[in-house]
Amino acid sequence: MPTMELTLNKLLLPVDAGIYLGPEGHPVAPTTLQFWRTKGRGPRYINRGGRIFYRESDLAEFIEKGVTDPTTVA
Repeated sequence: MPTMELTLNKLLLPVDAGIYLGPEGHPVAPTTLQFWRTKGRGPRYINRGGRIFYRESDLAEFIEKGVTDPTTVA
């Protein structure tokens, strides 16, 4: 399964990460991602020489953490 791992660890720029995170046609703005980073919220990210990147696997994990099971909500 090296192909799957390689795909999930693909690095995305903030604009592409926003497209991945938002519903179709309504991406999360790069400025929102920046705000989340300054507040310690949002998906994990990589800072390489002042450039920000997001791994697809971290974005998928961030989305999954936000899923609510209606059978467990009181």
